Formats: sequence, structure tokens, C-alpha cells
Amino acid sequence: MTMTRHAGTPLIDAATTLVGWINYSATDPFERTRVSGEVVRLSTMLDVSSHFTLVASHPGHSVAVTVVVELAPVLRDGTMGSWITAATVAIPAEGGRIETMIGGHGLSVASADLDDVDLPALCFARASVSPATPNGCYVGLTATVPA
Repeated sequence: MTMTRHAGTPLIDAATTLVGWINYSATDPFERTRVSGEVVRLSTMLDVSSHFTLVASHPGHSVAVTVVVELAPVLRDGTMGSWITAATVAIPAEGGRIETMIGGHGLSVASADLDDVDLPALCFARASVSPATPNGCYVGLTATVPA
């Protein structure tokens, strides 16, 4: 089986952790825990032709948990542009895992940033978990490879 990438469809890392534990690896030499609201710079910029999947889970909590994933573009001067909401999911208090596909065609750079970006430009991500982050919570983005 041969898999090819289409030009202009960048793929994010196999699993980019936005909230949760990160093990030591060849591409990330630091073990740590990313927290709710932490800004992560993706190694590959996303564009409107990209499809990717939000994976969110937790083992259980006293209340249901809402996860909001936002993306922001890098501006020409290297700074971060305005946040846009890419997905919102809810996980019941009992815990569980939710996977939601995000189609880049539904995303657009904020109008205030349009004149100051070169597409693809979405390379900053953050996940906000509320009302609180349960122990063992994980939020990440994974690449979706076209069939």
C-alpha cells in the first residue's frame, strides 16, 4: 500500500498533546504535563484543506467537562494573531473518550489578521478545559490522512 501526501495539505505530528502528560521522545526531549490554556506551537501549519482530529478524554470527574480548542495564525512578523474556535466538545462526568474531526474548510483566519498572514498560517493551538481539568485528562490533535 502506498500513501501519498497531497501538496498543500500539511499534516500535524502523529499526536500533538495540548493538555496532558508528554513522555520523552526523539522529537520532544522533555517530560512534562501541558495544562489547560497552554499555548502550543504546532510543528506544521494547518490550512483550510487540512483535516485533523481532536481527541479528548478523562477517566472521570465530579462534573461534566467541556473542552474548547482554539487556533491562531502566525503573523508575518512572527507574532501570534487572533484566536478562532476550532471545536468544542463535552465529556460526561463518568469519563470517556471523544474524537471529533475538524475540517479546515470550516476555519478562517480572523478578518483583522487577513492582511498580515501568508497561508497556511494556523500554527498556534490551545485547549481550555472547564470547569476544571480532571486528573488523567488528555486533549490532543492527530493527523487525518486522506484515503
